Amino acid sequence: MSGRSINISGINPVEDPSYRYKMPSVVGKIEGKGNGIKTVIFNISDLALSLHREPAELNKFFGCEMGAQTTYNEADDRAVVNGAHMDPELQQCVHKYVEKFVLCPECGLPETAYSIKQGCIWHRCAACGAKEMVDMNHKLCTFILSQDKKNKKDKAKAKKDKAKKAEEEDSSDKTDKEKKKKKKKSKDSDDEKKDKKKKDKKKKDKKKSKKKDRDSDGSLADGMDDLSVGSDVADDEGVMSEYCLIV
Repeated sequence: MSGRSINISGINPVEDPSYRYKMPSVVGKIEGKGNGIKTVIFNISDLALSLHREPAELNKFFGCEMGAQTTYNEADDRAVVNGAHMDPELQQCVHKYVEKFVLCPECGLPETAYSIKQGCIWHRCAACGAKEMVDMNHKLCTFILSQDKKNKKDKAKAKKDKAKKAEEEDSSDKTDKEKKKKKKKSKDSDDEKKDKKKKDKKKKDKKKSKKKDRDSDGSLADGMDDLSVGSDVADDEGVMSEYCLIV
């Protein structure tokens, strides 16, 4: 739910219809009754976005100006101001916020961004380059400084977590590489053992083959010797027979 588009202006309205800086008007709704009555601002995010500010900060300003407790739930984008507050009252409060925390004190344009140094909040204008301090006496400054501190802490934590995650990933990659290296080394060692077994087997087979050949040659030689002896005996017997006949 968004309100009608109006010119971004401080306490003094800007009547120029061609003015290029626009924001939606506030859209609120009163809910509950008695001590539990509250005002819900439906378009707080759209309004804050047009001013280049955070919804929680704008909602806190309502509480500071109206003396009411405020809550903002970022998860469901729900801004609540305790008490019953009509849209014109809320809109006037927005113009006051723009005057104090959005418009450049020099050129009057809503082109500023915060620059926080040593506990002081400065307006840095992108249009004219001016750097002016905001009203540090306003109660909202405490909230802005605490949010800035929280954001810096969150960023530092996120950076640390990112570095830790990267370190863990590097460690994991290193471990995986070492495992692969060990596995490859183990595989190479197994291959070497297999090759050695094959070579040993070949040597044994070769030795067995040589032994078999030697045994075969020995048996053949023995056979030849037996044959030679038999032939000699036969020759001797033949000679003796002839001798007997002659006698």
